[in-house]
Amino acid sequence: MKELNAIDLRLAFEQDIKMALYTLERYNIEANLALVACSDYDVDKAHLLDSVRQSDVGKKINEHYIAVLFTFVDYVGARTALEKLVNLYPDYHLRGSLIVFKKGDTIESVCERVLEANQFIHKDPHMKIFHEMYDSRG
Repeated sequence: MKELNAIDLRLAFEQDIKMALYTLERYNIEANLALVACSDYDVDKAHLLDSVRQSDVGKKINEHYIAVLFTFVDYVGARTALEKLVNLYPDYHLRGSLIVFKKGDTIESVCERVLEANQFIHKDPHMKIFHEMYDSRG
């Protein structure tokens, strides 16, 4: 599995994260960021991204990851949407990690937290989804 870093995330999502943080601060509209780990090159990432709602932002980060910014949905709805994505290709054992934006977050803190969540999902071979609201270890 290729290592993912904050620069990859920033390049793909900086403006989207910035807007989501602004709408959270200003209008109290929730946002969640998910990573889907695709260790197999054969996974159709374009089809995964096409499965994302039009109001959400999905992007391919690299050959092993896609990310989705879930907007206008609470963390329960975002987790449900992430579960659907992860279960779209059951034979490929996709894994997902999800974080909830918090007031006071910065682009850097969001990227850092999603990378930490991604590390958790890879520590347990039986875990398909890590959601910081349910699975926090701290």
